[in-house]
Amino acid sequence: MSWHAVDALDDAVDATRRFLFPFSLVRWAKLALLVLLMGGGGGASANATVSLASDAGVTPPEGVEPDPAFGVGSGSVGSDGGTIPPDAVTGAVAEAVDPIALAVAAGAVALLIVAVSVASLSLRLVFYDALQTNRVRIWRPFLGRLRQSLGLFLFTAVLSAAAAAPVALGVLVAVAADDPTGLAPVDSLAGTLGSLSVGPLVALGLAGAALVAVAALALRFTYEFVVPTMIARETGVLGGWRRVWTVLRAEWAEVLVYLVAHVVVALGLSVVEGVALAFALALVAAVGGLALLLVAAALGGLGALLGTAAGAAAVALVALAGVAVLLALVLPVQVITRSYRIAYEVSTLGGLDRDLAPLHPDLDSGGRGSSKPRASGSSDPESDNPESGGLGSGGSASDSSEFGGSESDSSESSGSASDSSKSDTGEPGDC
Repeated sequence: MSWHAVDALDDAVDATRRFLFPFSLVRWAKLALLVLLMGGGGGASANATVSLASDAGVTPPEGVEPDPAFGVGSGSVGSDGGTIPPDAVTGAVAEAVDPIALAVAAGAVALLIVAVSVASLSLRLVFYDALQTNRVRIWRPFLGRLRQSLGLFLFTAVLSAAAAAPVALGVLVAVAADDPTGLAPVDSLAGTLGSLSVGPLVALGLAGAALVAVAALALRFTYEFVVPTMIARETGVLGGWRRVWTVLRAEWAEVLVYLVAHVVVALGLSVVEGVALAFALALVAAVGGLALLLVAAALGGLGALLGTAAGAAAVALVALAGVAVLLALVLPVQVITRSYRIAYEVSTLGGLDRDLAPLHPDLDSGGRGSSKPRASGSSDPESDNPESGGLGSGGSASDSSEFGGSESDSSESSGSASDSSKSDTGEPGDC
């Protein structure tokens, strides 16, 4: 018996090779931009750590008792040499902050996060659109997929909250059990759970773990199966889930094999990316360090490199050049690994139901993809089925409106159908 998830391993290799080669600098540059910015790109963490003053060797003034919670002392030093209680400092800061301005700033930050997330998801949809048309265009598909990406963001935000809620609640209750937070509902819940016997606590823990597992699995299927279905059938996230859910129920054994095979594929690709990153970091560090040593020798030593404006400018230039070289070395590898990962997911989905896989015929060696994008006026029996999730002339409009279904542009579909086999040449109209 042949498993679709196993057959898709070879089909994804062929699809990736045909998608990326023959080499085109413009095409690869666009794909590198998508890999860098699209949702799930695996970028580096932006978290930063700040050391406390006590770690830097700063000692508290005489007369101020050290407080480990603050690192320096239990209060600020007043003009008369005494100390100011921390509560007084906190109150002064609270009075100086305008609540309205704080709320506006928080709202602006939240809107910025939502906008960046939606844009990132739209770029992810653009990648699948490139697989469907075999042309890498960014701007027009990006704008055309914003509505779908907004629905996808809302749906995945709900799933992410469902996955994180049991963990966050458990941590909060555990903290409140040892040290009351002052929030009556939390403290009351902590007291109630603390009075339970071991049996009910274990049952609650298993229920929470089950909720986390289901939400996490739903997120995986959303990104790996529902997103390509949204592109192939021009539907929203709910319409895509209806189609995918039918496949999951009918082919549950194939899906289990896929989940196992996908773990192996992900581990292999992670190893490749890790080796490439380690090599690039070592090369950039060696060349950058040599360049800084030469600059330091020219300026008169390491002290001049760190203590002069010319030295600081040289360090900044070397750092910027290092980041650029690092991206130039790592992104091509990620273009290949990300293309293969997505091609594998789409090929597996095409084996389960070829109408759901946005894979251009020129890339589809195994016959797993949906048909080439239809020109305006062409007929499709499934498009006229209200339950298909499509946007045919007789199809249901509900799927297109639910959580951001895309409205197809007939003129652009016609252009995609006629030009899809062409390679990227870099003309302005090809963006």
